[in-house]
Amino acid sequence: MLANPFFLAVKAGLASLLALVLGAMMGNSDHVSAAFIAVLCTSPTVLIGLRRALTQFAGSIIGGVLGVVCLALEVEPWIGVPITVALAIRGAFLLNVSNGHQVAAFSAILVQLVPQGTPLQTLDSRLIAVFVAAVSGFVVNLLVSGMAYEEIFGRRVRLLEAQVFRLLPGAALRGPEAAQAGFNLIAQLQDELSLALEELRWRQNWEKFRLIQSIWWRAGRLRHLLHVASEMGYLVRATQVPEATMAPFLDWIMHPEGERPRVPDHLEPAAHRIVAELLSLVSGVAHGPEIDGAGGPGDLRQSEASDHQGFSP
Repeated sequence: MLANPFFLAVKAGLASLLALVLGAMMGNSDHVSAAFIAVLCTSPTVLIGLRRALTQFAGSIIGGVLGVVCLALEVEPWIGVPITVALAIRGAFLLNVSNGHQVAAFSAILVQLVPQGTPLQTLDSRLIAVFVAAVSGFVVNLLVSGMAYEEIFGRRVRLLEAQVFRLLPGAALRGPEAAQAGFNLIAQLQDELSLALEELRWRQNWEKFRLIQSIWWRAGRLRHLLHVASEMGYLVRATQVPEATMAPFLDWIMHPEGERPRVPDHLEPAAHRIVAELLSLVSGVAHGPEIDGAGGPGDLRQSEASDHQGFSP
């Protein structure tokens, strides 16, 4: 997990509090929905939060309308709830809001089991709660996360580097399956970074845009490093190279001191590419502030590392 648990907890607490306050000010009684969905709308960037809010709103409409129809027709809950839950989930996927299928199902359940006045009043209360939640999440994301992208993503890429370098020896020995957790984390971070770049481009905040772009570049280099190591691992397994033969090289990439140990000739091109990727990360061609300090193998960020003879391929 790349998120900061403390930071996430504080944001969720603030968002739920704001949702309760705004809901009370608007006279809405569905505080449960408002507070819960406000937590779901908290995110590392403002744009991600807005997209989540729109998804929650769309899901609430789908499930809420189905539930209200059952209320209006006076369908017994033990019949209406399972039918509307199934239809709400199916509808969310059909309308291309699949990420909101859980909220759609929850809305269908809530409006039938916890009605508030007439069916239309129940739906109105639910949608107001979602609106309050979306506004609360947006405000917290803007005021807390929107001003701290450097800290948020700087920390995440440092955690990602540490994870990648933990997985690196296994990937170089056993292939892609040993690196899958790293690939998943990289994909998650790059998705978040892409949305952050889109938002910063819209805001024309070019200083932060360049910073986030540099972090995106570094995540891409880490992904390529894992790919190269995985290719070596595939060859190691395919040619049944003993683990003991690979051990000196695997130890060296974690603690690069002295000359690089050689590997079997058919693995030398892959070893050369791994070293090249490590050097690329060390040089930090497009790195942002403090990213150089992001845990690598041994301490790859030594000032002399770029011309360290130990990295000679």
